[in-house]
Amino acid sequence: MKNSVEVVVSQDEKEELDNSVYELSLDDLTTNFGAFAFESTKELKKKSFASLQLRARNAVRAFFKDSESHLLLLCGSSLIDNTGTLKRLMLEVGHQDVPVILDSSKSELFGKGEKKGLLSSGGIFIMPASLILDHDNWISKLDALLALGNLRLAFCGDACDCAQLQLIWPALENALHADTVLEFVSQGGDLLMGSLVADFCDSYNLKPFSKDAIELLCIYSCRQSGDRRYLGLPELKLRAICKEASGFAQGELVLKHDVLKALAADDFRANYLAESQLRDHRDRQILIATEGAVTGQINGLSVIETQGTSYEYGEPVRITATLRAGGEGDVIDIERKAELAGQIHAKAMMIINGFLTREFGYEQPLPVSASLVFEQSYSEIDGDSASLTGLCAVISAFANVPIRQDLAVTGAVDQFGDVQPVGGVNEKIEGFFRICRLRGLTGTQGVVIPHSCVNQLVLRPSVLNAMAKGLFHIYTVSHVKGAVKILTSIPWGQNDDENTVCGSICARLDELSMTHDHRPWWRFWEGL
Repeated sequence: MKNSVEVVVSQDEKEELDNSVYELSLDDLTTNFGAFAFESTKELKKKSFASLQLRARNAVRAFFKDSESHLLLLCGSSLIDNTGTLKRLMLEVGHQDVPVILDSSKSELFGKGEKKGLLSSGGIFIMPASLILDHDNWISKLDALLALGNLRLAFCGDACDCAQLQLIWPALENALHADTVLEFVSQGGDLLMGSLVADFCDSYNLKPFSKDAIELLCIYSCRQSGDRRYLGLPELKLRAICKEASGFAQGELVLKHDVLKALAADDFRANYLAESQLRDHRDRQILIATEGAVTGQINGLSVIETQGTSYEYGEPVRITATLRAGGEGDVIDIERKAELAGQIHAKAMMIINGFLTREFGYEQPLPVSASLVFEQSYSEIDGDSASLTGLCAVISAFANVPIRQDLAVTGAVDQFGDVQPVGGVNEKIEGFFRICRLRGLTGTQGVVIPHSCVNQLVLRPSVLNAMAKGLFHIYTVSHVKGAVKILTSIPWGQNDDENTVCGSICARLDELSMTHDHRPWWRFWEGL
């Protein structure tokens, strides 16, 4: 057994760690996909999306080896061609062109009278799970045919369809199961993406792609996975982009700008609501400040998903906090009171209460209560990604120190003030950047995000170019004290330190505790 080493961290070192703020550079946002030791996909050996599915490939191999296995269930995704992937796996592994039954009638499958059905003679067939879900009365007939021993069925579908089919068909509990994988390590992604695109080019008669075009597709795929360390391969979407990029190409090769045009066209078709929001910001119908400093007001970052298209875009939101004497010393969540917030949001607000109580109310109840609201928010909100933002706004109100309005914040916190990761960071950053660019970039604007979200960052070129010119900044923090330091330009400090946030809060709470008059409000008139 190795000897354990106890690491002792002094209070000063702990304070320094809590207050640490890091500004990201362009080097922090780059990913090494590989050497790109090829000029175009013509030089690469093609690989199908099915050939990348090692788990599914293993299940199909076992299905062919064991003749007693009559059922196979491949759990895929709505982002891929499930039946096409399974059919190609059957061809590559079992060397059989297995027929796919996408839709059929009961008589065609099981026969009617003396006429035999398609399944009655046995054999191997591929079916989407949704077909059986739409005709669950077929299950008993399928069980009867499977009992004869000469029928073998391979089902595929997304996770919801497969789970629902298992619930209504007990026989699937003993089936061979496998999941398709959409994420692959980005290291070596140059060859993986190039080989996959080479297969698209061969299957759909597309022009070969240059290495720069493949690199851009790798960056796009990292954004799809939500992590720069992994390529996300939504087969259907990726294939559609490659087809459109090939159509834009004027020469023999699909170049980087052709892929850019395809990505921009895909974004343009779905971003109407996001662009409409910019008009409201331009006309000052939505009040978001990108300069100056205000006490108890902060810019939060949210993500909006449009219905029908699943298009996500970032939308800054103004969050304000105010104080009132008395009460139970808690933070009143106006969104929750108005029934415009979900349960996770309510939990996040309670965590804010927990941190404030731990820091300032462990000896006696707080003499003031705070109220927190998302201004100009008229629909339901949920999630905990605004808990760091809300906590900073409340701290600003408690300490009576202004918050920089040229920064926007996202992040979740725990009761100890540690900043936790959140999702949608790219969209959130880009949403605030668009507003700053609309109002005019000053060189001081930027965002504050959790340090644990750095690997999620795959930003658009416009943001990266602004960062390269020093016009936009991304700061990372690991504790709320670090966030307060960058937002207020004042250190956190200790309870009795002057010119610090903590010292200001404690002094103000002490003053309120000593001067608070507990008489009913109407008794104040007696002294007039």
